[in-house]
Amino acid sequence: MDFSYSSDQQMLRDSAQRYLQEQYSYAQRDKIWRATGYGAHVWQDFANFGWLGAALPEEVGGYGGGPEEAAILAEAMGRHVVLEPYIWTAVVGGTLLREGLSGERRDALLTEMVEGKLQLALAALEDDVGQDFAFVETQARRTDGGWTLHGRKSVVPNGGIADLFFVSARTPDGVALFLVKRSAPGLRIRDFRSNDGQTAAELTMDRVFVHDGDRVQDTGGALALLQLAADHGAAAVCAEVVGSCAWLVETTCEYLKTREQYGAPLAKFQVLQHKLADMYVAVELARSMAHVATAALSKAPNERMREVSAARIQAIRCARLVGREAVQMHGGMGMSQELDVSAHFQRLTMSTLQFGDEAFHLERMARLSA
Repeated sequence: MDFSYSSDQQMLRDSAQRYLQEQYSYAQRDKIWRATGYGAHVWQDFANFGWLGAALPEEVGGYGGGPEEAAILAEAMGRHVVLEPYIWTAVVGGTLLREGLSGERRDALLTEMVEGKLQLALAALEDDVGQDFAFVETQARRTDGGWTLHGRKSVVPNGGIADLFFVSARTPDGVALFLVKRSAPGLRIRDFRSNDGQTAAELTMDRVFVHDGDRVQDTGGALALLQLAADHGAAAVCAEVVGSCAWLVETTCEYLKTREQYGAPLAKFQVLQHKLADMYVAVELARSMAHVATAALSKAPNERMREVSAARIQAIRCARLVGREAVQMHGGMGMSQELDVSAHFQRLTMSTLQFGDEAFHLERMARLSA
């Protein structure tokens, strides 16, 4: 498998790294984190650079890229612990719009998203269900000209700022997916911040009306569409973890060279050298598997899910190992909010739970390999 970038992909990688290095320092990120957890000016820059449409084909208003471009951007953002919801809006939301809608409506919404004017959120999981999209207690009842939704979605990533929600609900025919506007009557939104500082929300729906045209259709059904979008998000998170963990390895290595104890740099202690070597190996394994996950997104569903799960398991284990060791080797200040190591640790911890935890992906791999 060829993991090398094309010239256009290398330009995208270089431009993303350059912008984030110059305009998204930890001090600048901290200001956003302490304010709202979302920088509108940063998001508009992402749109102006074409990043929000980089992974979308040209026929739907994108720039002709795909999952590889999404992974490049996610890895760059991982290095800077970017708070803005690129994965939830451009990757997951973009996949749902592209595959779930058609015609003028799809094109109009994708254009708004690419231009930075539309924030998206997936409200498909409920209490204590893990990553099981089929477990849905939210009800959709038929009414004149549409449906009414009743139920609750407890944790909706990016729900604090989303303009449009993809809401799963159970109909007499099974699970369906609906588009719900933030301003919809009967929709109550309780905003909060997750442990890594990103925006989230709890949704409560009491007779929320949606038109027939707001039901997201897909030839493979709502559950297949949800799983496809989640796998795209999972592959992007794998790349984000690689970016964050690679940064931690580099930063920890430099710290060990400069911090002295007992009259010698910490880098001279063999036990710490071994720990750093383990961290490096974990990152390289996760990097290879992140490429595998990205390539798998174009394969048949069973093969795609099996390979994405394998990559997620490696990314989760890498996040745990590298995050824990980086904090431990920085000592007490590793958990200080003033140090960027702690922000990486918080984000990596949250990443181990998104799009399915390790147990979920181990079970899915075993089931699909049987």
